[in-house]
Amino acid sequence: MRSSSDVSGTMPVAIVGAGVIGLSLAVQLQREGQRVTVIDAGEPGGGASYGNAGFISQGSIFPPASLSLLKKLPSMLLDPDSPLVIRPSYLTHLLPWGLRLLLALRTPRLRRIIEALAAMNRQAIPTYRNLLSAAQAEDLFVQKGSLLVCRYGATLSEKTALIPTYRENGIAVEKIDRDTLLGLEPSLSADLAGGLYFPTNAHCVDPGELCLRFARSIVSHGGQILRAEVARIFHEGDAWRIMTPSGDLFASRIVVAAGHRSGSLLTTLGLKVPLASERGYHLMLPTPGLKLTRPVVMAEPFFAATPMQHGMRLAGTVEFANADAPPDFRRSTNLYKLALPYLPGLKNDDEATWMGIRPSLPDALPAIGRSFTHPDLYYSFGHQHVGLTQAAASAQLLTDVILNRPSFMDAAPFGLERFG
Repeated sequence: MRSSSDVSGTMPVAIVGAGVIGLSLAVQLQREGQRVTVIDAGEPGGGASYGNAGFISQGSIFPPASLSLLKKLPSMLLDPDSPLVIRPSYLTHLLPWGLRLLLALRTPRLRRIIEALAAMNRQAIPTYRNLLSAAQAEDLFVQKGSLLVCRYGATLSEKTALIPTYRENGIAVEKIDRDTLLGLEPSLSADLAGGLYFPTNAHCVDPGELCLRFARSIVSHGGQILRAEVARIFHEGDAWRIMTPSGDLFASRIVVAAGHRSGSLLTTLGLKVPLASERGYHLMLPTPGLKLTRPVVMAEPFFAATPMQHGMRLAGTVEFANADAPPDFRRSTNLYKLALPYLPGLKNDDEATWMGIRPSLPDALPAIGRSFTHPDLYYSFGHQHVGLTQAAASAQLLTDVILNRPSFMDAAPFGLERFG
C-alpha cells in the first residue's frame, strides 16, 4: 500500500474513508474500469467495520427506534443493563437529532423509510457476490439464515405482528416454535418462547479480514490506499483539494465515506448533516464452549451472537456519547451476562472487548448520493447498525449515480437534501 508521497497530479476518483463502505465502493468502481484512491488515517477496516456483528441482515428494515421503544426510554436509561445509554454530556447535541427522529417515526414517513431500507437490503447478498469474487473472499461469507429468539410470549407476539410488513417488502421470514428453534440451534435455552427465522440472511466470519482483502484487491488492480488524515476538502478550479498533514492531494471526483467523520468534512461545505455518534460494543469469546451455525439475535436485550472464525462475537447495544469520550467496556462485558439466559452453556474465558463508532442519521437511512451544490462531490455514510449489510448495495447504487446511469433502486430517499 502506497503513501501519499507517491501521488502526483490529480486523482480521477478519491474516496475518503477505508471502512467497508468506502472499500466496497472502490472495488465496485474498479470493476467498472475506474481508477480509485482510498484515503484514511487508519488501517483499512480498522474502525467500526472491524468490530461489527458480522451479520448480513436483509430483515433490518425497521428503524432501531420506535414509538414503543421511546415510551420505555425513561426506565431504560435508569437500568444499568439497558441496551441503550445516553451520556449526559451528549444530551445537548442529541436533542435536535432526537426531534428529527420523532418526525421520521410518523406513519407516512416511516412507511417510506421501511420501503427504502427493504429495497436496499433485498440486494445485500446479490450485490456482494461480484465484490467477494474480485477480492477472493467468498470463503468469508456463510448463508445459513439467522434467528430472532424471544424468551417471553409477549415479545414473540410483538415480533410476529411484523411478519406481514416483512413479507410485503419482499423479506422472507417465518415464525417458529421452541422445538424448531432447538432443532436449528441446540445450544439455545430450552425455555425460550419461540422466534422468527430469516432463511436468506448470511454472516461474515471475519469482518476485519473482509476489509483487508478488499484493500488488497484494490491495490492489486492498480488502485491506491493512502494513510493520511483528511483535515478538510474544498473545490478549487477544476479539482478537489484534499488537505492532509503530509501535503495536499487533488482529485477530479471525491467521495466522502468517512463514517462518523463525514459530518465534519461536509458541514464546512455548507451541507446539513445531522449525524450522531452512536457507539457500539462487542465481546469476543475465543472459546465460547458451545456452537452456533448462524447469527442469533436475542430479542429482549436486542443484540446478536455470531459464530466467527476465531470464536463467537456478542455485539450490539447503543451508547450515545461524544466520539472521543473514553469507552466504557462494562458495555462489552455485560453482554455475556445478558446472553446467558439464551445460551446457558456459554463461556467467557479469554474474552476481548471492543468499541466502535457508528455514524447514525435520525431517520435510519444512510446518506448516499451526489451533491446538488458542489460539482463532482459524492457521499456514502450514515449506515448506523447495518453498514456491513448495506455496503455492497450502497456501492452499486453510488457507482450508478457516479456513472450517471439507471440503478436497481431510486437514490432519492438517501440524498442529504432530505435534511433541508
